Parts: sequence; structure tokens; C-alpha cells
Amino acid sequence: MLWSDPGYAWAPVIRSLQEAVPILVLGEYDPAIAQGPALWLRAVLAAPDVAELPPHLAERDERNPWVIYLPGINRGSVAEASTLDDSLAPLADITIRSNWWPSALGQTPWTPHSFLASKQGAGLDLASDAATKAALGEVLDKLLLEDVDDLKRKGRLDSSRLRHLVLNDHVRTLLDWMDDPEVTRVSLTGVRWKALIASCQDTYGFSPEKDGALTAASKLGSRAGEWNAVWQRFAENPARYPNIPGLLDQARPSVVPLFGDTDPHPDSWPSWNRDQEESLRAALGALATYQDPRGRIVELAAAHAMREENVWAALGQAPLARAVGHLAELADRVATASSASDLKAQVRWYGDEGHLIDDLALRAIASAKTAQDRTAVAAALGTLYDSWVDESARSFQKAAVAGYAGETGLAVEAGTAVVYVDALRFDLATRVARRLSPLVATVDTRLAAFPSVTPTGQPAVAPIAITAGGGAAFDAADDQGRSLTGSVLRSALASANVQFLEWDAADIGDPTGRAWTQTNSIDSLGHSHGHALADLVDQQLDLVAERVRGLIDAGWRKVVIVTDHGFLLPGLAAQKVTLPLQVTEGDAARKPRVARLKAAAARPDFPILPWTWDSSVEMVSAPGSAAFEAGRLYEHGGLSLQECLVPVVTVTPGDSLVAPVQIEGVRWTGQRCRVDYGPTEAEIVAEIRLRPADASSVVGGPRPPAEPGEVKVLVDEEQAPAGATAWVVLLDENGGVLAQTQTTVGGTA
Repeated sequence: MLWSDPGYAWAPVIRSLQEAVPILVLGEYDPAIAQGPALWLRAVLAAPDVAELPPHLAERDERNPWVIYLPGINRGSVAEASTLDDSLAPLADITIRSNWWPSALGQTPWTPHSFLASKQGAGLDLASDAATKAALGEVLDKLLLEDVDDLKRKGRLDSSRLRHLVLNDHVRTLLDWMDDPEVTRVSLTGVRWKALIASCQDTYGFSPEKDGALTAASKLGSRAGEWNAVWQRFAENPARYPNIPGLLDQARPSVVPLFGDTDPHPDSWPSWNRDQEESLRAALGALATYQDPRGRIVELAAAHAMREENVWAALGQAPLARAVGHLAELADRVATASSASDLKAQVRWYGDEGHLIDDLALRAIASAKTAQDRTAVAAALGTLYDSWVDESARSFQKAAVAGYAGETGLAVEAGTAVVYVDALRFDLATRVARRLSPLVATVDTRLAAFPSVTPTGQPAVAPIAITAGGGAAFDAADDQGRSLTGSVLRSALASANVQFLEWDAADIGDPTGRAWTQTNSIDSLGHSHGHALADLVDQQLDLVAERVRGLIDAGWRKVVIVTDHGFLLPGLAAQKVTLPLQVTEGDAARKPRVARLKAAAARPDFPILPWTWDSSVEMVSAPGSAAFEAGRLYEHGGLSLQECLVPVVTVTPGDSLVAPVQIEGVRWTGQRCRVDYGPTEAEIVAEIRLRPADASSVVGGPRPPAEPGEVKVLVDEEQAPAGATAWVVLLDENGGVLAQTQTTVGGTA
């Protein structure tokens, strides 16, 4: 097949075409690109197996004929043997026994435009203007890689559409240029740069060369017309474009709109978001001045709810918007908290749902990253949370004085490893349980040995028998009177045939026996870091989950996670109450929330309980959430649900079958819906719909999980106000419905 190209129109794409078609090129000798003079071409045709050719041509399929490409040569120059010059003479007889492309005698050679537009060619709907033909030359190499049917479906192809083809993603290229104009400009070849300019002019109404990045930022922030799609793309991954936020701030309109018009998208500008954060910071700090602080926090959460999910939140620039969401849910739960006076009812309620109030308090603290923000959140917690902590503690103490019985001993069979985690408060245990899916993890309640301090509580959850009474201060003791801590505890475990496994070394021991491993990191961090524990606790819980998985993977049939006590971590430092030193057993027997009373001393008007290890010894707890020392924040030792109701988490490998996704709970805080689901490892998104099977009826979402097993969805009040009937729908990655349940917007279910 002879291919005449007098205008060199196809020359830029010959190299790529050679990958698919066996093409020999007339020209200066260069066997690496299958190019040579007429005599060399003739030799190749005669003996291709011995010719020096590129691998993709040497291994060609014999069923495909050779194509001889003749750049700069008219068909007439070789069609008549009598007119051939010496350089083309070797092709004379080849022209006689070959076909031409196109084959009709006298037909002009195909140009890219004529071939692609012809019905005898590709049959594309190509515009015929000079701009389109010029653009075709620029993008021809890219165009030839496209599917013909796909191109036909695009309809008429003009210069603008053709140039889009050389930009694999013109929106991303535009954003890259806005983020760093100089670097992006250098990275774009001449053709691609021209294509970007043409795309911007045709689609977005501006010129990168003439108008610049600041003009583009102004248009991006306005989100008008086609710019809305660019904004959505930016919002999908704003961290990819670190310089665009600053550019947006430069472009933010400074002129107040006339005639009452307002900016339709004020949230486009980072400085607006900062203004909102400053306003919210002040409002949280002043929460105590309101007659109805709960109503005020719900109002603030509603006003800032959209910022919790916007682009600035994704960049970590809206921490207080997230914190106020947690605070509003906390306030809602406090308002509906149990008022039971019975000890068992209080324990049951706290284990079922009360612990979530403490969890929300920790999450609110963790949301605030700067000292200013943390001070504001702490002040809000001081108003919304601290009073509930104190009141619930007083109610618990009143019930406990009459009927508290701390549990001791832990019976475990062979094949069980006990994981002791100091200060694993109940809400933290539920976080660990969620991390362990798809292992089966059940969380049960247990009353800690009193007082809720480690020397008393740790031996109480060890799989050993303790027959002797208590030792000094708060320490449980062995039969020799030695405190059951450190090496003494290890010796007691060994005597009970319980292996001690080093935590940091990740010892796995013998899975056919019994074992104990321990960590005190959470309690240590709480005492040393106070509120900053909220920043660090999830990392520690990850380590606990990792340790448990390692034991199960090593062959242990069961892992039991236990703890000695929980803790209090209020928004503000505990109130100090005075306990005279002379009524206690001295400094060694006093802690900020508990003290050991002298046997014959006057009894203070505070909650007093017998020591779990020796009922003849009395321990006095600070009332409510107070402390015997000023300035105390993270503390334990006293009587409260948070300190004394401890979890026992039992973990087993479980069934290998995949459990179906289920909605386990739905709770509303204003227009925000919290959905709890299981199994927690399921990959889902949640939507709120007016009709469960109608994707067009979405009024909230889709939203991915905020935490394993938990997803929060904000519902548009205009589309579905409070009281409207709606459906919670969980979807898989393909949009298929996995689970659904009916709900009432703003309701309790």
C-alpha cells in the first residue's frame, strides 16, 4: 500500500501509527524508525526478515501488508515510470503491483480533515473552518487514540471540542493553573497551552493570558454558570490546590451589593469562614450568660451546620463548626437524660446510652485545635456538660451509699487472653469495640472496686484469687500483705498459671493457656495532658485494637478487655471542697477525689463507702464532681458513673459470613440526623429521602461515615422541615439500597 502525503499533514503521527500498522517511511536512512531511501525500502520488501527494523515491525503479522509512506511526494511523481527521478526509480515496479491510499486513480491524497470527515473515512462531523483545521493539526495524535463511535456521539467537532481532547481533564488543568500559574504553564506543551486558553475562552469566559489567575478566582468564587462545576471539582479535593484559598481571599468582592442583593455564595471565601469561626468562638465563650444555653447552642449549631460539611471544614478550617454540632447533640442528650434514682436503673441507662454524652464531650474538645478554640469549647462544656456531670454523680452517690457493691475476680477459661487498659472509660470501650469489627465484640457493664483507683481496681479485674484483706492506703494485697502491683502482681498471675505478655513487645504467648497483658497509656496521658487527652486517645485505642487483633490472629479463642476505673474530664476545673486532713490517714491515703478515713475520726458530710478489699475501712468520696484539691481537671477515684461503671469487652473471632447491613439507631438533633449502623466495617453512604426508592427525593446526603458505625446527615430545612416524614437509606458503592427505615425529621427516631 502506497501512501502519498505531499503536504506532510500526517508526518506528526507516523511514529504512533507505526505501533499499529507496518509502515515504512521514505527518507534519510534511519532503521530505528523504519525510514530509508527507495532502494532500502525495496530491499526490506524483498527480505524483511533480515532487515534491521524496530521490534514492533520485525514481529509484524504477515497478514498485514506493508505500507510505504511517501512524505512530500505527489502520487503523480511516481505513477509514471518515465518521469521518475533517480532517487525514486527503485519504486517504479512497486507502484505497478501495489495499491494507493486512496485507491481511486487521480483522487487527491487524504488529508487528516478529509479522511476523518469523509463517509469513506471515519465519518466524523467535523467543522470545515480554518480554526478547526488548525486545531485538528494540533490534536491529531490525541484524536487518533479516541474511539470513533465515541467521537461520533459528541456531534459536531469544532476547534474548541478538538482542543479539549489534548487536555485529559480540562477542569483539573484549569485548577492546577490557578493554583500555580507559572509551573503549570511550563508543564503544558504548546498545543496543550493553546487548548487550555481556547477552553477557558469558550467555556468559562476568560483568558488565562489576558485576565490572569485573580480573575479566574473571582469567577470560581461566584460559581456562576459553568464555574459551578469547577467549584464542585475544587471542593472534592481542596487539599490538592493549597494556593487557591489565598487567591480566593484576594478575589473576594469588597463592594457591598446594591439594592439589597447579597452574595449568593459567601462560603466561597476563606475570610468569610474565618469571620464565622470568630463569631462562633465568641458565642461559645458567652454561652453561660444566656438564660437558655441549650436553646442557644441548638440555634448556633443550626446556623453553622452547613460549614461543618463545606470545603473549609475539609481543610480543617472550621473546627468550631464541627464542635458546635457535637455540643448541640450533647445538650439534647443531657436534656433527655435519665432521672432514675435506682442504682441498677442508672447503670443500665448509662451503659445503653448515657456514656454517649461523655463521648460527645471528648469529641467536642478534640475538634478544637488552638488554645483559643479550646478555651471557648471548654467554656461551653462548663455550661452544658459540667452541671450534668455533677448532678448525675450526686444521684449516683445517693444510690451507691445504700447499695454499691464493687465486683472482684475474673473467671476466664483456657484459650483466653486478658487485655487490661488503665482508665478505659465506658465510652472509650465502645470506640474500641467498633474498631474490632468484623470480630465479634460485646460490651458488658461492671461496677468497679471502690475506690476507683488503680491499686484497688486493677487486682479486682485480674484472673487471680485474692483471699487476704487490704494493705496500706488503697492497695489490694496478697496473703503476705504486699501490694498487688508490679512484680507482685506478676508473681500472683504466674502462681495462677496466667502468662504475663509484654505489651510493647507484642508477646503472644501460648494460646492454649491463659494470659494477661496491660497498658496504662490512657491514664498517664489524662493526668499529664488534661483536655489534650481528647487529641491523643484515638491513637491509643487503635493500639489496643491492634493488640487484640494480634492475639486473635495468633490463635487465642477469646480476648477479654478490662479496666480498673474510668475518669472525669469536665470542661472546667472541678470545684474544691474541704476535707480536713485530721480525719484521713494522711497524705498517702488522700487523692483528689477520694480519701481513706481514720477509724475513729468524725465522719464528714460526704458520700462514704466501705473499701472493697476490707469492709472495715471506710473511704470518703468528694461530693458530685468536686475535688479535695483546687484546679483538678482529669481525675478519678470518686463515685460517679464515669469513674465506677466500667466495661468488660469480650472479643471472639465470630462467624466468617458477612452480616447484612442494619440500621441500629436513629437520633435527631434539629435538622441533623445521626445514624448508627452495623457491621461497622461496611462501606456505606447515607441519604435522607422523602421516598425510599426514589433517588430524586434526597433531602440530605449522601454522607460517608463520620466514625465506624456512625454517619451524620444534615437535612435541608426548606425541602424537609421538622415534623416531615422521611426515610433513612443506607447505600452501597453502586447506589444500591442496603437498609432503610422510616423517621420523622427532627424527631427522636
